[in-house]
Amino acid sequence: MVRVPSTPLLKDGFSRRRNALLCLSPSGDQRNLNFLAHMKRRLFLLDTAECLAGMTAIATLPSCHVSEYARAAQIANDDQELRTERVALDVDWGKLNCYLARPGAEPRPGVIVAHDKFGLTPHFEEVARRLALEGFVTLAPDYASRFGGTPAEAGPALETVGMETRSDMAADTQVALVWLKSNGVSNGKIGAVGFGFGATAIDDAVTKGASLNGAVIFYGHPPPLADVGAIKTPLLLNLAAKDQFVAPEIPGFVEAVNRTGVKAEIHVYENTERGFDDDSNSEHYSAEAAKLAWSRTIDFLKVTLG
Repeated sequence: MVRVPSTPLLKDGFSRRRNALLCLSPSGDQRNLNFLAHMKRRLFLLDTAECLAGMTAIATLPSCHVSEYARAAQIANDDQELRTERVALDVDWGKLNCYLARPGAEPRPGVIVAHDKFGLTPHFEEVARRLALEGFVTLAPDYASRFGGTPAEAGPALETVGMETRSDMAADTQVALVWLKSNGVSNGKIGAVGFGFGATAIDDAVTKGASLNGAVIFYGHPPPLADVGAIKTPLLLNLAAKDQFVAPEIPGFVEAVNRTGVKAEIHVYENTERGFDDDSNSEHYSAEAAKLAWSRTIDFLKVTLG
């Protein structure tokens, strides 16, 4: 019999979730029932992955994102120029877990990083560090926190983040914004950079009056046309030309911007797809477009938060 080595780190990481399942009443509301069903599936996937951990076949599974994250990493988590830590913000449902990166102890402009549909992955922690090296106090919330946090595996991560509603994301974004403004780490000027799923959350925030000094949208849906007139925050949109989900909405958004006078800078990058800026995903990454979009992002934030 082949003895498969256990993975205590993964197992310990989920022990709290297993215990939490026992606290959910079968007679609870539909959200609790959905959460219970999801966590059962998630734990099943985790246990299956654990059983495979010692097998040679694991090398052929499509969960090789960790190695891509490692190859793409440009700034180490323990970079001597930065201070990084994990913080847990108090919310009415528990703790909103976040990754904080800052260039030093003195207050600087703050930036919220809103991750995409795969959650707070090492790539988005890297994005936070890149922004911190540019002089910003950067906070990246994990929008999957209310469901136990972003799983390391892409499949369960997609499912877990997908359970977060737009209203919950808007509320979590507001919590992050208030924390950055009020706890003394920033100078009170706050911006946001959102990617895909997270960009939509930032769109919702600016249409609902969030006090952001500037917001950058990477290939996220633009705000609803009926809400464009309510936007007071300057916007920068970095969009992918081959984005079949967003591209049809752009002409209407441009027209609404011109009609209402909203400050919006819109760039469409030719021959790119969603995720063109993500150097941990070689399938969609476009180095030239990513470099240009990033330079525009930094310039925009320095002007609007300066």
